[in-house]
Amino acid sequence: MNERENLELGELIVRISQGDTGAIGEIFARVGPAMLAAAASYLKNRADAEDVVQESLVIIVTKAGSFRENKNAKAWINAIVYNTAKNKLRSSLRRRESGLDEAQEMSTGYDEDTLIVNEIFEKLTKAERKLVIYRYWYQCSLSELTHIFHCSKSTVKYHLDKLEDKLRNFYQKD
Repeated sequence: MNERENLELGELIVRISQGDTGAIGEIFARVGPAMLAAAASYLKNRADAEDVVQESLVIIVTKAGSFRENKNAKAWINAIVYNTAKNKLRSSLRRRESGLDEAQEMSTGYDEDTLIVNEIFEKLTKAERKLVIYRYWYQCSLSELTHIFHCSKSTVKYHLDKLEDKLRNFYQKD
């Protein structure tokens, strides 16, 4: 997503805050698949990821008034999806610990490449998964990543290089 598309996304959020609920459909059309991919990669369960996307869209509508126009719209939406997924995971873990929910097995409808990617993704730390999601699913630029992770450009480059080496090593082993 380039800067112009990000600005348009911000304008859609502002329209929602002004009562244009139709703009949420436009937001979903633009970033819905990326929201789903990020949530699914974090939760490893498509049904839960779809729930997270729906909850995130509701949060976008209810919190649109708190969005500042000069803020990065994509990062704002990403943070909502990430936090909603994190809350969903915590809730699921609490239910599982209390015996109210049994763990679901991964769907068998995945192809071999998807299973390999999921296996590799599980070996990453939460911080590394977050970096992968923002860099490759949301296609954030280095400057956007510096704002998201609150660090310098050289630090982001360093972590990306280390992460790419780690992913390359995982892939070569599999």
